Amino acid sequence: MRKWLQKGGRKLELDWAILDWAILDWAIIAVVGVVAGTLNTLVGGGTLLVLPLLVSLGIDPLVANGTNRICVAFQALVAGWTMNRGLQRSRGSKPQESPTIGWRPLMLVGGAAILGALAAVEIEHLDKSMFRQVMGGLLLVAVGAFLLPRPDPPLTDSPIATPGIKFYIGCLICGFYGGFIGAGVGALIVLLLTTSMRLSVIEAVRWKVWWVVAMSVASGLLYLSHGKFELAVAIVLIPSYGLGAYLGGKFALKGGERLLRPIVAILSALLALTFILQGNPVD
Repeated sequence: MRKWLQKGGRKLELDWAILDWAILDWAIIAVVGVVAGTLNTLVGGGTLLVLPLLVSLGIDPLVANGTNRICVAFQALVAGWTMNRGLQRSRGSKPQESPTIGWRPLMLVGGAAILGALAAVEIEHLDKSMFRQVMGGLLLVAVGAFLLPRPDPPLTDSPIATPGIKFYIGCLICGFYGGFIGAGVGALIVLLLTTSMRLSVIEAVRWKVWWVVAMSVASGLLYLSHGKFELAVAIVLIPSYGLGAYLGGKFALKGGERLLRPIVAILSALLALTFILQGNPVD
């Protein structure tokens, strides 16, 4: 086992002392994981709850971040499966037949997002404080665009906007930010899809989770290859995130556009203010 952990000359930083944590500590991680998984599915920002908790319990920030990336990938898979299945049942057709950005452009922007995440992990030593504040400002601008009245709101059978250069630049920004910091990237993606592609909030949330899968897998594997992963914490977080993702997916489908739109706006604005006001990042 230890030989496997040391494969490639890198040893996973497993802190066996955490096995001595009180049952209450593990219970808190599980509960926060469910809440974070729900928030991540609806908008994003659950990482802002999980990372400070893990760091406060004594886990190295990079280890906490790497562990969280792997867990978020699983959470996004559960959320995507839940929403796809729900939309298929409610519409009586395959989800991909509803108005979306299509799989081909999604693969292109997903590849760019993965490259951004890979590059971001390699420059973890850079100061993230200013970067978070800049992203907070961009997020506030995106919220403003999101709240502007749309003369032609998308209907189930209405065409969507054609991807343009601004859309792809937005994808690169989301991908880089998702790999570099990660917290709140879901809000950026939802706002990008609703403003640039004119998707409904429900459709944007559904497509957002697959982008999160791509970014989390890319950055998470790099963290894992550098030994920044805590197995014991992941064993607790993964099922908690999964339950939260399932609940979040169900709520998104039942809540509808009218309920989700103000939730997205409020939570995104709160995330932006958090980024701007917090000078020291947790990851």
